[in-house]
Amino acid sequence: MVAHFRRSVSFSNTPSPPPPPPSSTYRTTAKRIHFRSTSLPTRSHPVLSQLKYHLNQLKSQWGPETVSESINSSRITDALIRLRIILESLDDLLDLAPSRDSLRRHPEWVEKVLEDFLVMVDVYGTFQMQISTLKQCNVAAQLATRRKDGLKMVVCLKGLKKSGREIFKLMPFLQTIRERPADLTQLDPNPDFELVEVIKGVMEMIVVISEAVFGGISASLETRKASWMMGLKKSKREKGIKEVENGIWSLRNYKDEILNKKMMKEMEECIEGIEGGSERVFRSLINTRVSLLNVLTQ
Repeated sequence: MVAHFRRSVSFSNTPSPPPPPPSSTYRTTAKRIHFRSTSLPTRSHPVLSQLKYHLNQLKSQWGPETVSESINSSRITDALIRLRIILESLDDLLDLAPSRDSLRRHPEWVEKVLEDFLVMVDVYGTFQMQISTLKQCNVAAQLATRRKDGLKMVVCLKGLKKSGREIFKLMPFLQTIRERPADLTQLDPNPDFELVEVIKGVMEMIVVISEAVFGGISASLETRKASWMMGLKKSKREKGIKEVENGIWSLRNYKDEILNKKMMKEMEECIEGIEGGSERVFRSLINTRVSLLNVLTQ
């Protein structure tokens, strides 16, 4: 078995789970069922119901009807927290013997899902490097502002824009996953629809939230989006993230030093929040892919 990353024990911003079953006992219950059950997970299964609850919560906040809503730091970080919880719940579900037995009957479909998870792991690994560079550029820009070093400010702005362009280059990989959903019915005439649909729902929300994060940062840095990379369709302009947009604006305006300092500090906190949230999503993606791999190898 391949080892997992150790999970964080901090849950200060974690959304509340559904009332039944209590969150403090559902893992213990799940473990008992793991050893006793010999049937597929049902709707009453605590792990499956927990996953569906969090998945539906995230869908309600990031569905088509929320397109007009503005994007700010708190909304983005909350989405990353919820996405991490969903991935951890899926990881718990995949640890159950009935789930593994069910998925082993569809090895070709699991292989396709594994490929998509590998893409997402690579994408988030690259994003972690770019967000770290973005953070360093922002710190340097704040220092240049305090010193009123105009030349250094120009250099920092170029560095921020370059990071935005690199982050935007990750978007086509998300679109590739969106355009090739794994359809189990093409591989098996009698699939286990409930488990399959839940996994597909998780993949869908990974793409939706990732597009919001990557697109929001690149739009805030005024990256030009003339077309999709690698010959994909032309992109609509993504919504920018309020705190990042304000921070970039403050770098070009020197009239109100107090306001500019406040805006750049908010941008710094926003970037740090995204960096921490995406890092936890990255680790959860690795853990979930390990669990899927163990389905085929154990």
